[in-house]
Amino acid sequence: MLKGLRRLNRYENRIFKIAKDGGKLVRLSQIGFSRKTKDNFRFPIYSLEIGKKTAIANNPVGIVAGVHGLETIGVRVALDFLEYLVNSKHEDFLPEIFNGDVGIVCLPMINPGGIAMTSRSNPAGVDLMRNSGIDAVSAPFFFGGHRISSSLPYFRGKYLEPESRIVYRYMKKYFFPNETAIMPLLDIHSGFGTVDHVWWPFAFTHEPCADEALYKKMAMHLSEKNLHTQYQYGPQSEIYTTHGDLWDRFYLQFRNLIEIKKRKSRFLPWTLEIGTWSDIPDDLSKLSRKRGIFNPAKENKKAVIKNYRNFLRDFVRLSCVKPSYWFK
Repeated sequence: MLKGLRRLNRYENRIFKIAKDGGKLVRLSQIGFSRKTKDNFRFPIYSLEIGKKTAIANNPVGIVAGVHGLETIGVRVALDFLEYLVNSKHEDFLPEIFNGDVGIVCLPMINPGGIAMTSRSNPAGVDLMRNSGIDAVSAPFFFGGHRISSSLPYFRGKYLEPESRIVYRYMKKYFFPNETAIMPLLDIHSGFGTVDHVWWPFAFTHEPCADEALYKKMAMHLSEKNLHTQYQYGPQSEIYTTHGDLWDRFYLQFRNLIEIKKRKSRFLPWTLEIGTWSDIPDDLSKLSRKRGIFNPAKENKKAVIKNYRNFLRDFVRLSCVKPSYWFK
């Protein structure tokens, strides 16, 4: 656990430095705590606002990472992007942030207990991406989520865990009140496949979500206009289905809200699944390390992380496109 705690401390220090370097542009807050460990210790969970307060209120974009404690490449990609963004030398990288056109709200490390314990799950043994309570129409046995035992991977839990409830509070604060904006959110994961996937809902069913056409148009925009052609775009259910996906739950809650209140806003969660299996042939020792298949090989990790800066920038810019373009 000592290595995990050291890693967690490094990430926390980077979060604090982003807040410091960003000055008035960045606001750091502690949004809650993780599930208690067996030693009754809880880890703080932080959120970052990047951009002017009016932009955060009117045009927010979400970035989430560290849902699974083994998948620390996602945390590092998110932090690298924010560090680069707030650096005063890079004000031309995403001027829309400095101009007040868009704001980023980030949960850079939602499962600090899992990171400290070098575990996919939270300290209670619950897989947070199997924890929403939604039952899939069909899902792979075990891998798709189960309630057998918390000592086994992919345990769904009996109710929403503290970390999942924090994500819900984050949603209610930044996204649910909005009446007009297009609000994409990117959740960064790793450890599946040899190519990078960009998924949208649903995970629990093969039926298309209500915003399927909009998702496809945005995927085409990212791929053709911004040249992010190396990604495989589509709903997660095209690859596999699972019980308990958090974004399925929050997406459906938001859709219900806008249908009742007749709003024009859209909340659009996406998942970036970084294909960290691609370098296994070059480093077979990854297969014997607990974090190996979830992270790039050590010798090219920094280069891999930098490769995602432009994708995250262009993803944020999706919200700056006028709604009339997406719906024409």
